[in-house]
Amino acid sequence: MRVTFYIDRKQAPISSLMINVAVAGKRYRYSSGVSLVPKDWNHYVQEVRNSEPTHLAIMKRLGAIRSELNQAYHGLSFGADGNVVSAAELKKFDERIRQFLEDGADAKGMVLPAFAKFIDKYTLSHGRGQITNERPSEYSLKRYRLVKNTLEEYANKFRTQLTFDSIDEEFYRRFVGWLTSDRGITDAAVGNYIKVLKTFMKWAKDRKMHNNRTYEIFHKPNPVADTIALSAKELRLLRDADLTDSSKLSRVRDHFLIQTFTALRYGDLITLEPKHFDFENGFIVLPAKKTEVRTVIPIIRPLLEVLKRYPSLMFEFNSGVKANKYLKELGKRVGLKSPVTISEYRGGKRFDQTVPKYTQLTTHVARRSFVTISLEFGLSESIIRKVTGHKTSDVMDNHYVKITPEMVGEMVYKAWGKL
Repeated sequence: MRVTFYIDRKQAPISSLMINVAVAGKRYRYSSGVSLVPKDWNHYVQEVRNSEPTHLAIMKRLGAIRSELNQAYHGLSFGADGNVVSAAELKKFDERIRQFLEDGADAKGMVLPAFAKFIDKYTLSHGRGQITNERPSEYSLKRYRLVKNTLEEYANKFRTQLTFDSIDEEFYRRFVGWLTSDRGITDAAVGNYIKVLKTFMKWAKDRKMHNNRTYEIFHKPNPVADTIALSAKELRLLRDADLTDSSKLSRVRDHFLIQTFTALRYGDLITLEPKHFDFENGFIVLPAKKTEVRTVIPIIRPLLEVLKRYPSLMFEFNSGVKANKYLKELGKRVGLKSPVTISEYRGGKRFDQTVPKYTQLTTHVARRSFVTISLEFGLSESIIRKVTGHKTSDVMDNHYVKITPEMVGEMVYKAWGKL
């Protein structure tokens, strides 16, 4: 048997230390559960350099791994020809090592190996905390991997090994300060990092990996970001634009219109199928994945006009990333160039930037536009919430209602014109 430890990503600021095991003509690859700065690993002598502050603890961990590998190897049965008796023996060897590494990572209380396990194993809960077998979306998993990689970078920056016990108030202040000051991340994005971290810590606690509850008081920054919505005039401009020379933009325009007329989140929109359309009663029947609220979505006349171009009711939706890219191109082409001021918050401080409106056009603008234009047309908030699925007016007021100066002027003129 030959055992070699090696750096997984030599160019990364901090990398996992992997294990390559060659036994009986087979090769197995495992994660050691250790992360360190690549230059702190001496590959030729298979040791951690003294420049790594926790080199003694890491070498102790690697020694335990070698010992377990040797014991598992000597537990194999070999025939007279020197070969392992059966594939089942090798499978048992592999399972033993994987179980040892998983148990060792948890028992040691190391955050990063457990975080990797969280990404591999985490499933969603629905209803009243009911655990399901449903995995998070690929978008969510990418976010989890980003948080894990950022924690690795943080550990490298401050020369520390993250343990569950170290996730305390001091860690929170230092981590958030580093994200905002050194990384230049907005408060809204920091809030997403903290949200994922708290989800992970709860998952790990439920599996008895730690008893630390300090994470429960971590504040998740949630500033109300400046967002845009289209007015009825702008939506007509987009609807009536001649796009016959671009099937790509024509299709993304139709998808945006369908989303606006239904107020669906993009994640729900892309699940639309013929079975969801009840033309006899005039509704789309589709529970929202995010909230599991059964919404009331009337099939209004403008929606029917768009659906005439899709008689099969089958739609080829783009990924969210591509849709947002094409929408900006579409917005620029149709002339959505009026200046808008966008505010971002970093470390509690506001930073303003004035940009053309089309640069802020995304799929979620469709949902906001439904709310804003519905108010412009006189619908009550209670009726609008039946369509959008919002349970309270607070969320809708903070994130969806975008009353423009023109709307204010028109409403005030109309109201006071009655005097």
